[in-house]
Amino acid sequence: MKKNKLLIFTATYNEKDNIESLCRAIFDNSPDCDLLIVDDNSPDGTGEILEDMRILDNRIFVIHRSGKLGLGSAHKLGMNYAIEHEYDILITMDADFSHDPKDISRLTQEICNVDFVIGSRYMDGGGTNYLGYRKHVSSIGNWTARLLLGISVHELTTSYRAFRVPMLAKLNLKQIKSEGYSFFLESLFWINFYKFKISEIPIIFRDRAAGLSKIPKLQIVYGVLTLIRLILIRFFKINRKL
Repeated sequence: MKKNKLLIFTATYNEKDNIESLCRAIFDNSPDCDLLIVDDNSPDGTGEILEDMRILDNRIFVIHRSGKLGLGSAHKLGMNYAIEHEYDILITMDADFSHDPKDISRLTQEICNVDFVIGSRYMDGGGTNYLGYRKHVSSIGNWTARLLLGISVHELTTSYRAFRVPMLAKLNLKQIKSEGYSFFLESLFWINFYKFKISEIPIIFRDRAAGLSKIPKLQIVYGVLTLIRLILIRFFKINRKL
């Protein structure tokens, strides 16, 4: 049951070292929010930790899935949950502290003026502690996608985002085909395609402090294929109904 106007969402897979601290930090910065967590049957016991937390705090809602079904599909589930429970604002973020919970208040302030806000490491004032190969691949990939898709914001791939839920209800989430990490690129493409009002705020993106990175190399291939598909949609004016 919805109790607050703001829903914060994150997805977990093997985040036992981060999740309790993250939840505390989220509520320290936004005590009047609800928190939805989707766990993909983490073998490290994250799901059990979440159940204990849910019992102790009625602001926490947990959905357990049967296996590792994809980060994009988890975020789509979170979006549909926000729509079905009639929240006003949805904020999505990673569960590994790469996104600073202190930025939640900045996202909620900015979303008052627009339909969608993204936290950007590549605009003035933003940054990342990625080094070497990972930093170059990320920055070049974002620059290329931004140019080819005609999207004005500097960051297209981070999951630190704020949405007006009525906008999500109009978006038709079924048209977003990506289930993995390219979901973030594709969802932003459609928000821009239908000319919803978009903004960005600078954030500092930090590599995870605990646990292991879970981005499979194959996701880079899927990302390239998704980009090609979206370029064709853009330039051949393939319209989809809202």
